[in-house]
Amino acid sequence: MQASVAVGQGGSPLRVAVIGVETLARSLAFYRDLIGLTVLATGQWEGEAFAHHWQLPAGSRAAFALLGFPGSPVGQVLLLQFDAPQREYVRRPGQDRQYGIWNLNFYTYDILAAAEMVARHGYALWSRPTTHTLAPTAGAPAVGQPTEVLFEGPDGVIINLVELPESEGTRVGEMRRYLDQHGTTPTGFTEVVTSAHTVRDMAAAVRFYREVLGMGVLIDAVIASPVSNAFLHLPPEAQTHSVFVKGSHMFGKIALSQPLTYQPLDLVARAVPPNIGYLAMGFRVPDLAAAEEACRRLQVEFFSSPILLDLPGDGVCRAMVVRAPGSGALMQIAEG
Repeated sequence: MQASVAVGQGGSPLRVAVIGVETLARSLAFYRDLIGLTVLATGQWEGEAFAHHWQLPAGSRAAFALLGFPGSPVGQVLLLQFDAPQREYVRRPGQDRQYGIWNLNFYTYDILAAAEMVARHGYALWSRPTTHTLAPTAGAPAVGQPTEVLFEGPDGVIINLVELPESEGTRVGEMRRYLDQHGTTPTGFTEVVTSAHTVRDMAAAVRFYREVLGMGVLIDAVIASPVSNAFLHLPPEAQTHSVFVKGSHMFGKIALSQPLTYQPLDLVARAVPPNIGYLAMGFRVPDLAAAEEACRRLQVEFFSSPILLDLPGDGVCRAMVVRAPGSGALMQIAEG
């Protein structure tokens, strides 16, 4: 694996992962009880603005629970149990790679113990924890060697647990030092540190994150090793262009992937409310009008136009939902 590395200094990191759930009780048992995130807010989300925001019929509503790390402005999880007669899963077990948004990453200090714990609770591991080597291109800072494991989380969302070794002079070491200062939940995890987004057009995807959300490129790599491909449930000979973008926080990164030699499923059309699965990434920007203008300049498709609504975790604010260039995945952008 060869990687070039740069650092984005500003921009809007991932504020919240929006997940449609089969039942709040089952999903809370995972994110609250196993991962250890704190429930920040609960309630019913409904009304005309809610229906407009998610392009739902009038009278639609959803019970919600917002979870996060106390005091952290990023990496939250918004669980939505829609009150709708027909809901389908966006992704089912065995559908290992898809276009659109599909996984959540959490850091932990002891990945072996963490993997054993989630397996005991009935979650199917994709493999044993695997250590990856990310080799930078000449002259670029070293990336480091994280150890990771993926497994089938609730509601069809893939979960990735990551252990960061102490490593001087590497990006992984930099993230580990931040983790040491930041701390973990009572069960030993962080909030969402990275989320994966598979795209057809990397250039278009990166332009969106840069020009609309102000994020910068952190890592640019081609993943092609058999070890990495086995861990990711990809064909042994698969090649994947991977770009990590980062905002103004060490957490809330986005891992963009473009398949180069294989064809994932396209589940983007199903990843809309009121379905069950990972439905949208949510971001906050200081000026929604500027973000809207940037979207129009890039000819981004609007899923719902800007509207004033009461957004869980953010209160009354203006927000819109667009389809990310490169994949069509839903991106919620709120002002605040």
